[in-house]
Amino acid sequence: MTMPPRLAVVGDLERPDHFHLPKDATCYFWGEYTPYEHTNGKKWNFSPTNQLVSNFKKKMDRRGQADWRYKRAAINEIAVGFSKFWKWGNLHEQYRVALFPIPPSKARSDPMFDPRMLEMLTAVAGRAQVNLDIRDCLTFSGAYAASHETDDRPTPDELYNELSFDNAAGRPGDPPGLIFLFDDMLTTGAHYVATARKLAQVFPGVQIVGNFIARRIVPNPFAEFDDIDL
Repeated sequence: MTMPPRLAVVGDLERPDHFHLPKDATCYFWGEYTPYEHTNGKKWNFSPTNQLVSNFKKKMDRRGQADWRYKRAAINEIAVGFSKFWKWGNLHEQYRVALFPIPPSKARSDPMFDPRMLEMLTAVAGRAQVNLDIRDCLTFSGAYAASHETDDRPTPDELYNELSFDNAAGRPGDPPGLIFLFDDMLTTGAHYVATARKLAQVFPGVQIVGNFIARRIVPNPFAEFDDIDL
């Protein structure tokens, strides 16, 4: 099994899985990630997406360890994929697209702050051989744990209140023609909503498109049962 050959759109079937996501949000995802508790113990070996995301999310305290090479390989694999999914030359020249990584939950001053999304987007630009406009200007305060580490997930409003925008990196006086927001996982959609809200205030009227390495899916517990006639 391998990753899908192209991105898929978050449509009417997928949107209920991400209940904070507005109906008018335009979002794309590459693979579908199954939480470990639904994998019958297979965890990262359950699917190519699970393995890719698990390696991509390896924590910074693994740097220098034998398994760190898997994180680097995951960043490269994702960059190769996204370098092919979009016609970056056209997006850059005709639409003046700007790429904004959704930041991790940690504050930038935290030694566990992981710049994986920025590293991946930088690699995409190199692979596509396009001088992409990458603006790493969003930061969360670190008040909330990462969504995959807790069941007590913050709301979009709570995340927005802990989100800051760096004017020097974000260049509010130089609005792009199109915004691509990038994150590794689409879960409830709260992080996307919070960051899209912030960017919409800084760049009013600019279309925002979400790009995700994977979306979280939760299997239907009754899928293996035949329909029961009552």
